[in-house]
Amino acid sequence: MAIWSRTAAVALAAALLAGLLPAPAQAAGNGRWAVTPTPPATPGPTPRQYFFLESPPGQTVIDSVRVANLTDRPMTLRLYGADAFNTSSDGGFGLRPEKERQQGIGSWTRLGLADVVVPAKRQADIPFTITVPANATPGDHVGGVVAAEAVPSGQLDSGGLTVGVTHAVAARVYLRVSGPTVPGLAVTELTADRTQVGYDLANTGNTHLLPDVAVTASGLFGHRVTAAGPGSRLDLVPGARTRLRAALAGVWPVDIVSTTVTVTAEGGVRATSSTTTLVGVWPTLAALALLLAVAAVLLRRRRRARTPRPRGLA
Repeated sequence: MAIWSRTAAVALAAALLAGLLPAPAQAAGNGRWAVTPTPPATPGPTPRQYFFLESPPGQTVIDSVRVANLTDRPMTLRLYGADAFNTSSDGGFGLRPEKERQQGIGSWTRLGLADVVVPAKRQADIPFTITVPANATPGDHVGGVVAAEAVPSGQLDSGGLTVGVTHAVAARVYLRVSGPTVPGLAVTELTADRTQVGYDLANTGNTHLLPDVAVTASGLFGHRVTAAGPGSRLDLVPGARTRLRAALAGVWPVDIVSTTVTVTAEGGVRATSSTTTLVGVWPTLAALALLLAVAAVLLRRRRRARTPRPRGLA
């Protein structure tokens, strides 16, 4: 991807690609509209699904996004840049809403049009620029170019209030700023019980990673315990930290469970953590203590019933 000076970027952004083309027969989106990188003049064998860009600090990157209306009616969409994040509960990939504070890609991105009207079954190519600050840190900065409904199309009842729901579709942007790259992963706070394993997974480096997660477990005397890992592959942005869980099956009522979580990513990045947990002991001891207490009460009553007592005098 070509890198331009700030002056050239402003000049090109003024020349919008306003031509409307027939909408593609198939496109990734929500069924109503799609957002994808504009294909190059000479397309390669594989179409671009995401933006993979590079730039040194202090420069501007220029590209174009294609917005396709897949419906039979004209559609008004609002375009903006957004920062990416991973949810803290399951590591899902998300983009921040327009009204939230943007600190990376979201604040660096400027669209040639903020609002675009796309006729039915048509698509529009909209140029955008990403101006990388001079003090931008090396490594990957992840975000997206979002096309959201100009007017909410749905409603949601929340706490007795009706809230408008705005749908959005985005093309992800992976921008690598020149400089040293230091990938890293960490697995911490590993815990286990009879039903599941929980652990924190963090991207401690400055590159986005697609880690593979393997959870292994065994019980007392090495008996088999199975663990179900994450249902989908993660895309962790730099600095992300999320809490993940894996269901356990085959744990005995009283057991010693040994669990190991290993995460690996491209480039030889690897992190692992292990723990051994005594499960089911305290409930078992509590039940045993209750049984002993009941037995002691019954035994005391029985002894009292057998103890001879002096008869009263006539």
